[in-house]
This record gives sequence, C-alpha cells and structure tokens, in this order.
Amino acid sequence: MRAGFLVFLALAAGSITSTPIFAQSSSLVPSARPEHIDISKLTKQANDGNAEAQFQLGLAYEFGEGVEQSIGYAIAWYLKAADRGALGAENNLARLYETGPEGVRDLREAVKWYNRAALYGSSVAQYNYGRLYLQGRGVPQDPVEGARWIRKAADAGCLTATARLGWMYATGTGVPKDERTALHLTRQAAKKGDLDAITNLGAFYALGLGLSKDEKEARKWLEKAVKAGVADAEYDLAVLYQNGRGGEKNIQEAHRLFQMAAEQGMVKAEAAMGEIFETADGVVTDYKEAVKWYQLAARGGDVNSANRLAAIFWSFAADKGNAYAQFNLAQAYAAGNGVPKDLGKARELFDLAGKQFDVSRQLDALASQERVTEAVQTQSETAPETATITESVTVE
Repeated sequence: MRAGFLVFLALAAGSITSTPIFAQSSSLVPSARPEHIDISKLTKQANDGNAEAQFQLGLAYEFGEGVEQSIGYAIAWYLKAADRGALGAENNLARLYETGPEGVRDLREAVKWYNRAALYGSSVAQYNYGRLYLQGRGVPQDPVEGARWIRKAADAGCLTATARLGWMYATGTGVPKDERTALHLTRQAAKKGDLDAITNLGAFYALGLGLSKDEKEARKWLEKAVKAGVADAEYDLAVLYQNGRGGEKNIQEAHRLFQMAAEQGMVKAEAAMGEIFETADGVVTDYKEAVKWYQLAARGGDVNSANRLAAIFWSFAADKGNAYAQFNLAQAYAAGNGVPKDLGKARELFDLAGKQFDVSRQLDALASQERVTEAVQTQSETAPETATITESVTVE
C-alpha cells in the first residue's frame, strides 16, 4: 500500500474526511516476481553457482511460487546471488531486512545492501535508498540527499522514482518548489501507467497545481487509480464525492470509497469511517462500528481518533454517573480535545464531578477562560469595519 504524506486540498474545514492527499510512492519497490518456474531445474542451476538462478530461487521462496514460502530460504539464496553481483537480489535482500518479520528486520543491513546495489547502478535500489533518506530510516533524515538518489533512479527510467520526484517538486521536499516541473514529471510517469503518478495528477487537477483547476478531470484520473485499487485515490475521490466537487454529490459512494481505502489499512480513511458512524453522516449511528474504526486509526497513530475514542467511552461512563469520566470529559470540552470546544458543557460536567471531589481549581481556570472568550467576542462585535484598500497599478 502507498502511504499518503501531505495534506493538500482544504474542503469541509475541521472534518476528518476533508483533505485529499498526494500519493507519493513511499512504498518499497521490489524486483519482479517469478513466473512459470521449474523449481528442480532452477535449484540445480543455483547449486551450480548461477547467480540469476539463485536470484530467481530467492524470489520463488519469498513469494511461495512453486515452493513453500520461506523468508529464511529467500534470504539465503538472495545472499548467494548478491555475493555474485545480482543487483535485483541486493535490492530484495535489503527490502526484506527493512520490512521482514521479527528476527529478520535489520535497518543497518538494509541500508548496506540498498547502498551497494544503488552504487552499482540499480535504479530500483537508488529509489529505495533515496526513500530512506527522505524518511530518516537507518540514515539521518536528509531530503536533499534523498532527492539526489531519487533523481538518479528517475533518470535511469524508474517510474516510481519519477512519480516521487514530481511529488517532491510539488511540495518543495529536497528540491525547490516548482509546479511546472512537478506537473511535467507527474504527467510523464502517469502516461506510462504509474499508479502513484495517476493519483497525483488527479490531485493536481483538483488543486489547479501547474494547470487550470478542473475537478471533473481530477475525478477521471482518480477513477483510473481506484480501478487499480490505490488507497490514496480511493480516499481522494471519496472526498470529491462527499463534497460534490467535479460532479454529483454522492454520500453513499463516498462512504464506499472511504471503506475501500480503510480496508487497505489507510489510517486517514479508518478515521473517516469512525466519524461517519459516530456522526450518522448518511448512515444510522453505530457506536460499535465507530469505535472499531477509531481503534484501528488510533493504533496507526491518529491522535484525533484516540481522542474521539476517549470521548465516547467517557460520555458513556459520565451518563452512568461516573465522576472521573465526568471530570475527564469536562476537560475535553474545555480544551476541544476529541469533541467540539464547549465551555458551558465543561462547566456542567465539572459541577457534576464536583459532587464527588474537589474541582475548584478547574472551575477557577474555566471561569478565566470564559472571561477571555467573552472579552474577545465583545471586542469583535464592537470593532469598526475596515475598508479594503486596493492599490492601482500603472502599466507603461
């Protein structure tokens, strides 16, 4: 799955589901999977020292093609092939060290093998090595160094790198921000079928980035990526359907797309599903479903989902008269954490909790907060209107 990186398109302010994102190829790039292999013949060739056969046998064991899947055997054969200079084996060996199961993962080894393959000219490894610098994984985070390696990979014909470089120019990551260059690279990769680039081109049209804004055209490009199962495209297209941008407003289709992205493990989409079921946005309120999706998003690091979970549980306990839940929920309303900020509701809950223990300090702080809020509102209501001054420009 491709993980989304940067929020771009501001739609319904404050909503979890308000912001399409650029797919930016943070995923690994492996070498090709094996096809139609003769394991007996391949094993004999590999045992005779044929590096390509050793590499193909490693692929077979990694993906369970013709043999029982075994990451251990895959690494063993990749190592043999890598020692004989097979660049694909070096890249895939690095990938397993980066993302393999517990006991296999070793970022130091991953960096070593990506670097070795990159130096010997593997465009795939050059991309993956540059990606590590962008992410700061196993190496110091250095977007400029990451851009240098990703550019090498793009120049060597790696489409994933070309798409990523387009994203980097769009965001000014490791390179000067340049919308025209971003659009050129993205179009170049999209025309050759790169799914990240296709998704990003949809976002370019939605934003008017480097070209005229055209949300109808944005939908067309995003739909192409959705057909291929790209989670970022599913999420972005869902937002457009949710808000009626570039075509009809269709809440049910938006929900279907959000769920598709969420089922691929996209944290932002999981949070969106939680909000949908909690707020009854086009569906019947279902707190059990809301909690399920919020929990998944919270495990993925979404802080707002963690706050929403806490608020749901505290609300339940507070309604049952639990003073500690009333106190915690009051603090949440006072700060606007996981719930809309509501000082009146906060005071009501503090008063209830105060029947069980001392909350005088919290009530004093709340009173100060209320005075500040009231003063700001009064000042806003009495402030004189200001005129907008437009400078005239003389053209010679």
